[in-house]
Amino acid sequence: MSADRDRPGGPPPASDASPEDRPPRPERVDGAVERRGARRRRPRAALVAIVLVGVAFATMFQNWSDNQSSHYDLIRALDAGRTTIDYGPYPTKDKAFYKGLWYSARAPGLAIYSLPFYEVLNGVGGPALARKSQALRGEDEMIDFVGLWGSVLPGLLLLLLVCRVAERFEPGYGAAAAVVVGLGTMVLPFSTLLFSHVFAAMLGFAAFAIMVRERAGPPRPLLLGAAGLLMGYAVASEYPLAFVALVLGGYLLSRPRALTARLVARRAGAYVAGGIVGIVPLLLYNHAAFHSWTHLAYSNIPQQQKGFFGISAPSLTVLATLLFDSRGLLTLSPVLALGGIGTVLLYRRGRRAEALVIAAVCICYLGYNSGYYLPFGGGSMGPRFLVTVLPFLGFPIALALRRLPGPTLALAGASIAVAVTATIPHPLVGYETETVVWGRLLEHGEFQPTIASAFGAGRGWGAIWPFLLAAATALVLVARTTPRLRMSARSLGAGLLALAAWCAFATLAPTLLGIDHRGLLSIMGAGDHTALNLALHKGSRYPLRTLAPIAAFAGLLALAVMGLVRNEPTPPPEQREARAGSSGSGPQPALSA
Repeated sequence: MSADRDRPGGPPPASDASPEDRPPRPERVDGAVERRGARRRRPRAALVAIVLVGVAFATMFQNWSDNQSSHYDLIRALDAGRTTIDYGPYPTKDKAFYKGLWYSARAPGLAIYSLPFYEVLNGVGGPALARKSQALRGEDEMIDFVGLWGSVLPGLLLLLLVCRVAERFEPGYGAAAAVVVGLGTMVLPFSTLLFSHVFAAMLGFAAFAIMVRERAGPPRPLLLGAAGLLMGYAVASEYPLAFVALVLGGYLLSRPRALTARLVARRAGAYVAGGIVGIVPLLLYNHAAFHSWTHLAYSNIPQQQKGFFGISAPSLTVLATLLFDSRGLLTLSPVLALGGIGTVLLYRRGRRAEALVIAAVCICYLGYNSGYYLPFGGGSMGPRFLVTVLPFLGFPIALALRRLPGPTLALAGASIAVAVTATIPHPLVGYETETVVWGRLLEHGEFQPTIASAFGAGRGWGAIWPFLLAAATALVLVARTTPRLRMSARSLGAGLLALAAWCAFATLAPTLLGIDHRGLLSIMGAGDHTALNLALHKGSRYPLRTLAPIAAFAGLLALAVMGLVRNEPTPPPEQREARAGSSGSGPQPALSA
């Protein structure tokens, strides 16, 4: 600080420079105030962007399916004081026969959580309103109404958590990562359907977020108890979340300077105690339904009686289909590959425990899912049992976006185009070759009903606009609030190369390499002997040949828009040297990993 500024009692002496040479101080101050105001507005705009993704979820009214009706029948049964679904409104196939009675094959956590909202809907005349609606042409839309609480709200909360965790590791980029996860992965379709995947994933990731916060401060067993409570109820909602519970237990024990016997006992004890409390609803339901604390409805399904609840040894062939066939995780959401790169960057920054948690969750889920008798879980946009890994693999996209903006933007644009195109016409395809219907339905303008359909707008372009408007506005807002990206020619070229490679792979490789065929054989092995019949399922040998180029164009559009509007040009060498010299600290390092 200069001597003039340290002088007490008044402002420093005026400069000898002429008035013409003096800098325009008022304008400079006003500019600084304006920039500070813009920075304060960014978090609000980012929050609005994420909420708009949740609004997009809420606008869709998806057709019912066996999985959804199984959850809904259980909710109705619990409301009537029963645990059996013999009198359910829909003939669901997701049920288990035990001692002469039918039970839902679903874990009860989502139904128990949704029960109070269902009762509120009944109290305000929800069933009558659902039956009068034109959206599903006579079907009972109470499943969609309950889904506002059971799927849409958890989906929104999940994205807020992704944003919060990403902001801890890459400030300014959390909202972008959250919107990409919400619009560019299976989180999108399953936040519009009454499945338990998004709800359980939200609980598991919330437990992780709490533990990250606890790790950043002094040891707080109460926070770990809350994390355990969430994990326990996550297991009560979807049994494979037990893998996440074990991984987070290891994360808890890896905290530096907290391995004394006393601290380990307090912290681990709080986590375990919370988990026990969280799993109590499952135990009570089991006892009420089966007169056993540990009996699960899954154990009465014939296919689940092979191996460990239908799980045998992991298969590399099945793993390839999970990732790379025409419904594969990386085929439909290639931006998740950048999440893997972001995980490596996180590890290199010194956040090794968090990076190892992501890796362990992914390995556990890929291992168990590749040994499951029905890897894709029937009708689904993709391998739905992997929804739990999406927030863990999604938040590191923030790191990749800053370090590798070109490839991240390109593949994010492609992923969003694929997920949106799959969700709005028909997300629950049952076969790899059936994914061709997404392009066909898009071409003919045939979509799932929306809130506009309930008012007579039909199921075409005139009805899908509420979803598209909310999603597009979210993308515009998040583009404006994300810090400017330094996208060099090299980064742009890498983005174009990644996009071209993905487009060629998605179009050709699943068929030419026989990956789709192996996926169809898995379906046949699960009991569906029609899986290879292309004509019966309106399939195609190259099912993504229409959608992949459309998605590639969306990736090019994302590159072009962000490159023109949100690109921060690299300063010339002399300017960088001048900045380094004025800072007094020498040349600044490049963005670290």
